[in-house]
This record gives sequence, C-alpha cells and structure tokens, in this order.
Amino acid sequence: MQPLRVVMVSMHTSPTASPGSADAGGMNVVALNSALALADRGHRVDLLTRRDDPGAPSVVELAPGVRLFNLDAGPAQPVAKSEQEVLIEPFSRALSRWWASEGAGVDIVHSHHWFSGVAALPLARAAGVPHLQSYHSVAAPVGAPLEAGEPPESSGRNAGEQQVAARSDRIIAVSEAEKATIVDRLGADPGRVAVVYPGVNIDQFRPLRPDEPHWAWDGCYLFFAARLQPLKGPDLAIRTLAALPAGHRPRLVIAGETSVDFSWYAKELRDLASSLGLSDEVTFLGSQDRDELATMMRGACVLLNPSRSETYGLINLEASASGVPVVASRSGGMSESVLDDVTGLLLDSREPSAWADVVRRFTDEAEYRAEFGRAGREFAATRSWPVVAAELEAVYLQEAAR
Repeated sequence: MQPLRVVMVSMHTSPTASPGSADAGGMNVVALNSALALADRGHRVDLLTRRDDPGAPSVVELAPGVRLFNLDAGPAQPVAKSEQEVLIEPFSRALSRWWASEGAGVDIVHSHHWFSGVAALPLARAAGVPHLQSYHSVAAPVGAPLEAGEPPESSGRNAGEQQVAARSDRIIAVSEAEKATIVDRLGADPGRVAVVYPGVNIDQFRPLRPDEPHWAWDGCYLFFAARLQPLKGPDLAIRTLAALPAGHRPRLVIAGETSVDFSWYAKELRDLASSLGLSDEVTFLGSQDRDELATMMRGACVLLNPSRSETYGLINLEASASGVPVVASRSGGMSESVLDDVTGLLLDSREPSAWADVVRRFTDEAEYRAEFGRAGREFAATRSWPVVAAELEAVYLQEAAR
C-alpha cells in the first residue's frame, strides 16, 4: 500500500488545544489522535489551523509524520467563534499560499467543522484532490431548543454546512445519530456518509490501580468535564448534587472553561452552587491537559454527562476506558458512546431527583459501580486509536482511488 499524504484542516481551533478550553472539545481530540495514529500506519499528515498566538511557530513537528502549521489569517490572537465567519476568506487565501509551497503530492483534504470545509473545499476542487468533511456538530435550526443541537454561532452556518454537504466527496460522521442529522438536516446523500466512531487512548485513560491514590480526595467524587456552556448542562450536574442527601454528598468536580461567547456562564454556575449551599462541595478547576484529565477521571466514582445534545460524547468513552460508569442524558449519539445499563445509564428525565437516585446507587454500592467499570473498559478497548486509523485509512484509500 502506498502511504497517503493527508491534510487535515481545523480553522477555528488548533487540534493541539486542550479540550474544555475556549472552543476546544472532542473535535480537537479526534483530529489530533487520528493524525498521530495514521502516521503510525505510515501515512503523512499535515494539520492546518489559524494562528491565534503571535508567538506560535509557523510549523511544529508533533511526531514523526505529523506536522502542525499555524497559518496567518486575521489577528494573531483568539477570536470568538461567533466572530470567525469573516475569517473564512482570509484563511482560504492562507491555505492557497500554503498549498503553493507545501501542497505537492497531497492525496486527501479532510476538513473538520464547517468553517474549515468552506475555506478548503474550493482549493481541493481546484487541485483535483478529494475533499472529506467532518462536522462534529451540526447546527440546530435558528430558534430551536438546545435539545435540537448546538445553536449556529453565526448567520452563515446553516448555509455553509449545506454547501459542504452537497459538494464534498465524502462526509465522515462520528456516529449513526450524526449521520442521520446530516442526511435529514443538510440533505446529504446517505451513500456518501461514512461513520467512523472516535477512539480513546486506553493506556492514558485506564482504571485506578489498587495501590494508587485518588486524585485529590479520598473516597468518591462526581466528575463533569466539558466546555462550560448551557448546551452541556453543568447546571444539572450541580442540581443533581443538591438533590443528594446532605451530609452524604460526594464532591462534584467540574473541569472546563467558558469560551468568549459564554464568558458570563461561569459566574452563573458559581452563583447557582452558592444559592444551593454547595459552594464548599463543588470544585471548579478550569480546563485540564490530557494527562491531568485522565488522572482525575480514574479517581471518580461517576462521570456526569447531562448534555442536551451530543453527536457522540467522547468523554463517555474516556470514562469507560478509565473504569468509571457514566450517567448521561439520552440525546444524540450518547446511546452509541454509552451502552445503556452496561457501561452506564442513560436518562430521559432532566429532573435532578431522578439523576440523584441513579448516582446514589453508584456511589453507595462499590460492586455495582465496579461491574459497570469492567464492562466499560472492555467496550473502550474496541475503540483504540489504531482501530480508528484503520477505518479512516479505508475511507481515504477508497476516495484516493476514484
């Protein structure tokens, strides 16, 4: 097999950004780890992003076969996601300049998020190179409730998502639920949408060893890890804690930050905890790097994921790899990242008392918790990053051969 040269485009956030910070999340984890795993299979991958730090080098070799390019497009500083649509054209011009010097021999262009697709698709078309699109989230219709999905961050998102759905050679979805949304909402041809589930580093995310101390507190704590925004439901995690019996509550640890677009929300969450008398029982930690996150995860008794809408829910898989049961809302692709009543429990209700009842059994019954943890670890082992890379490779080779 001839090694492929793959370009992955991620305009609005660097694949190396810590998930839970600013606009970084599961997409960053998927793009970076897919690239690293593809390189392990002998392919070359270049990751292209917009420079948001004047001190960032133009190119960084992240690993043998994987380079990160910071392209100049707009101000060399963070820009709110809601304001980045105007940077699509400057970024597209930056891509063209990069292609003129570095683009010889590229076999595949794979864009992550609609910003990237709109910017990169014309370039790929002009070069005669297949363009593949991943969304990682599809915007809900304007005015729809949060349960319908992520609100569009800017006015052109719905049209942009439809454009790249219609013109891309292939779409790679992260779940069957996302595939259905892409087909139903964006009008994509189902035959051109492939599902490649995200993966997990099962060495980094692993169960707590018997002789290993908990991360910070002895005993049980509940864990929530995501960007802090209303869609992710951290308010329900706090209200769940409040619904547990006073004097017998575990600590709730919240890892994540707000982006510029939701800068007000962190104070709202702290005020909520205070109003419920939980200021001393909820710990806000901000974004964590991957090793810190894995350490915190393996010491938790339960991962809470009350998000109103998820295309997959990568954090659920990371919890399972860590031997930690998941309590999550039954939304979007969550039923594909949580095996209900096997690796965790999926809830239809958003009543804190219902969540508390489920959580309490996990915190009170060690063997019940361990049973879910063992099943979770077995499930996660089927989705290591080498597995993901092999599945992506198959799609890439199919498109490169057309």
